[in-house]
Amino acid sequence: MINYATKRAFDKSFKRQKILKLTAKYFGRKRNCYSIAIKFLQKALKYTTVGRKIKPAYLYQLRSTRVGAAALEHELDYFKLTQNLTKSGLQLKPVDLQDLAIWEPRTFKCLSDIAKAKEKLDANPEVGERLQIPENVITRGML
Repeated sequence: MINYATKRAFDKSFKRQKILKLTAKYFGRKRNCYSIAIKFLQKALKYTTVGRKIKPAYLYQLRSTRVGAAALEHELDYFKLTQNLTKSGLQLKPVDLQDLAIWEPRTFKCLSDIAKAKEKLDANPEVGERLQIPENVITRGML
């Protein structure tokens, strides 16, 4: 026969142990005193839930800012760069563009030159005369 009182106490001690393990890195009584630890743990778990939802939007904004700043160095904006690269058949993710902009600026410059050449080819004749074709870029339209 199972003694339910001991089973309930057994479960209760494991619940306390689990809470105290999660708060082990806290400072002061927040890590040792169960009643205080559970309050701070609930607040911390609430913040992590909110942060999980905010993080992707923040990272997207950071990527677009970085790529936009790198594109402005080459006289393009973020929208024109991505649009003309897509028209050229180079479908790069914003993560990849960010990595190229930070770690490989020469490669990013070549990509921006390709985007400029595509913009020149697709532009109206009046606007196309004012745009300069970048050096060392050959596209199918030029062949």
